[in-house]
Amino acid sequence: MEKKTGNIKRSTGLILIAVILGVLVLISGIKWFFLWQENTALKREISHLDQLIDVENTQKKNRKDEFLRQQEEYLIYADAEEELIKTKEKYFAMASELEKKIRNGETDVKIAYLTFDDGPYLLSESFLDVLEEYDIPATFFSLMKCSETGYVEQDESYDRIYRRIIENGHTLGNHTASHKLGEEGIYQSLEVFMNDLLRNRRFIYDRYGYTTTVMRFPGGTGTAYRIPEVKQEVFKAGYAYVDWNAMTGDGKYSLPPEEYAANVLNSTQGKDILVVLMHDYSRNTLIALPDIIEGLQKQGYIFLPLFHDSIMCISD
Repeated sequence: MEKKTGNIKRSTGLILIAVILGVLVLISGIKWFFLWQENTALKREISHLDQLIDVENTQKKNRKDEFLRQQEEYLIYADAEEELIKTKEKYFAMASELEKKIRNGETDVKIAYLTFDDGPYLLSESFLDVLEEYDIPATFFSLMKCSETGYVEQDESYDRIYRRIIENGHTLGNHTASHKLGEEGIYQSLEVFMNDLLRNRRFIYDRYGYTTTVMRFPGGTGTAYRIPEVKQEVFKAGYAYVDWNAMTGDGKYSLPPEEYAANVLNSTQGKDILVVLMHDYSRNTLIALPDIIEGLQKQGYIFLPLFHDSIMCISD
């Protein structure tokens, strides 16, 4: 009986040990499972961090490569711009000598300066197309367009026109920022006028890197002389100014294209150096432009862009 009781106790003890061991194994299994999950999550996080580091390193390399590319491109364009400035200086020096020979009667060559006021307009691109077709340089006396004056939706188009004027070798002139006439306009005082003029110069330089050196008074010098000191202040700002001695009349009258062309071609007598006033908002002027160019060519004119030291520009 005692032996049997002893066997039962041993069996109960073994069962208890087995249960305890089972519980320990289960606890260990649960702990291992959670550790495995944590380890897997940690590995995923480490892998994600590695990916982020790789992306950041790639972006840094790309930024560095882009910086080096831009730096190289800048140096190329800086050299090109310097050469362009030198070329323009030589070109304008030669043009100045030609003007003097014309004035002295030493050559039969005649010069026509085509000028367009109040732009740019979206239509200006078509004027540039005609000039490019005939390989003719011109002068554009521009106002301050793009977002500063509310043409936000057309910024890209206007930017393209400004840049095309500059890149195609035309002269970009200053026609003030606003062109506002009347009692509350730009001619109410010297300070108001110069602020408006210089505002347009800053706009063109800041946006396109181009320094304007030739300007035209809105309404011409006859209107500007309301301010006696204005000429001297314009000179101090580094500008020469110019009026015109021929025009289509598109700023005053709505006429057929043939009449605009006739207005120019019939007003050339005795003028060896011609400054033609036109506006690049006029579709009829655009239609007349080929006839004006061809007509002046037949009369012996060559075409140049205006420059600061031109005889036709007043600079002192």
